[in-house]
Amino acid sequence: MIKRPREIALIGYFDSIFRKRFFSLFGMIVLLLITFSSGKAQGVNRPKENVSFQIPKTLFLVGEKIWLEAEVKGDQKPSPSKVLYVELVDRFSNSVAYAKVPLEEGKALNYLLLSTAIPSDHYLLRVYTRISPYLDLEIGIAQQFVTVINPKIPPRTAGTNELIPIRSGGTSSDLIQLSEANPKVGSTFLLSFDNSAEIISSGVSISNPYLEEEQRQINSREAYVEIEQRPLLPELFGHIVESRVPQADTSLTYFLSLHGKQSALYTDRADAKGQILFDAGGLSHWDRLVIQLEDGAEMAGLEIISPVVKTKFRQDFNFPVLSIPKTELTFLSQLQKAAAVESYFVEKYDSDSLEVVTGFVADYTFYLDDFTRFETVETVFREYVPSVSVRIRDKKKEFRLLNEAVKNVFDANPLILIDAMPVFDSDLLSGFNPKFLSKLEVLNREFYLNDRTYPGVLSFSSFGNNFGLYPLAPSARFFDYFGLQPKIELDKSQFTKPGEGGKFPDFRTVLFWGKSKGESIMTSELTGDFLVWVRYLDSSGEVRIARRKFSTNP
Repeated sequence: MIKRPREIALIGYFDSIFRKRFFSLFGMIVLLLITFSSGKAQGVNRPKENVSFQIPKTLFLVGEKIWLEAEVKGDQKPSPSKVLYVELVDRFSNSVAYAKVPLEEGKALNYLLLSTAIPSDHYLLRVYTRISPYLDLEIGIAQQFVTVINPKIPPRTAGTNELIPIRSGGTSSDLIQLSEANPKVGSTFLLSFDNSAEIISSGVSISNPYLEEEQRQINSREAYVEIEQRPLLPELFGHIVESRVPQADTSLTYFLSLHGKQSALYTDRADAKGQILFDAGGLSHWDRLVIQLEDGAEMAGLEIISPVVKTKFRQDFNFPVLSIPKTELTFLSQLQKAAAVESYFVEKYDSDSLEVVTGFVADYTFYLDDFTRFETVETVFREYVPSVSVRIRDKKKEFRLLNEAVKNVFDANPLILIDAMPVFDSDLLSGFNPKFLSKLEVLNREFYLNDRTYPGVLSFSSFGNNFGLYPLAPSARFFDYFGLQPKIELDKSQFTKPGEGGKFPDFRTVLFWGKSKGESIMTSELTGDFLVWVRYLDSSGEVRIARRKFSTNP
């Protein structure tokens, strides 16, 4: 049986009735996860996920965003998965970039940002969820070619003859009608499609002279000879961070703290194979994480497992070669100017989901700026935190909290946190200067964290969510690791005309993106070839694509 992911955050102090209700609900969630994760073993018919997406153009410069609109369905219904992966793969099957995009009711509108470290080449852009490729490779991954140009890193494909850009032989279709065959720069023309066609998506964008059959989506059986199989990890609440250790002790607890806009703590134990799973649930806005073993023990060989799929291309899969002759410098100069003009969009930083409890009810809260600033944490406790005392044991300083429930003193260190990161060295903390720490919350009761009980909690918050510059433990592992990108609001009508209220040049490379039957479109200041494309269903229900090119002139 596949071990289910644990969705565990900081669970604070609750009264006994609420705690029973909470863990009853938690148990139901775990049961659902186990059933979904091990459906074949339990005889459950697990629905396959059908992934589809569209992008407005296929030619990009580094620093641009690849905008995409995606949909994931299972049994003709929106998928319950909450995370979509957008990945860029090179000709050697290497993943060069990927993003985690939030899915809402099976839909997503978001982007993949192209790093300036990506070399010029054709790449395979593919989209999938954490489980869709393993349920059905054919419908679980959607992909198509895109071209990325980096002015500082030319194509590195060796041993090939230079290829002239594909400028002739453009396809044409009666499905697409233009009011002007070749509209002038800055003019307006009408675009319409045959009313009998069931349109899936369409667009007007700068033509990609280096890529044949633009906007053609590729079947998985055409591209891959194999995919590396992995255990199913359905992401029904949020992203699952998967890690692994060799020779794991299954009795020990691992702590994962996520840090970004908010911070939260999660725990799990390794299974017999060393797999550790942390389900971030509704927490999305984070960009780094810290993993520690209880009591600060060493974690030899700990690694984070990337969520992207691993595939191998077929030998007969035609991965196009990119070669850019010097005669293209004028064209590329235009594109470079266009790439500097961003499309207008809004990032929606919604509050993180309340399905995950990310805090606790403190008995006492101290805002350190309200008191005299002392040079050590120990002095802070001694001077104005009466429910915490400092003790010396084996020549090291420890903290003891008053147990408010039974009116006695705990006999061990509490759980100590700085920005949700566990601190196990109380002696080091006692001498630390808290000048960058803003708040202290004290829980003077037993604290329940998954299957562990702690003698209270001391939780510090810093001004900059940077641990107050407290040093990481030598055994801690720090990773730059991004959570889900924010939800996006993008007004697609901005593509059909230049922006208003500004003095920016009109260098739009996308003139239309949508599925309307007819549009009035204004050309930009860019001269050259543009492509009208439409993806539609034919009479037999098969997905087809029609294209038509036109040129803009001064």
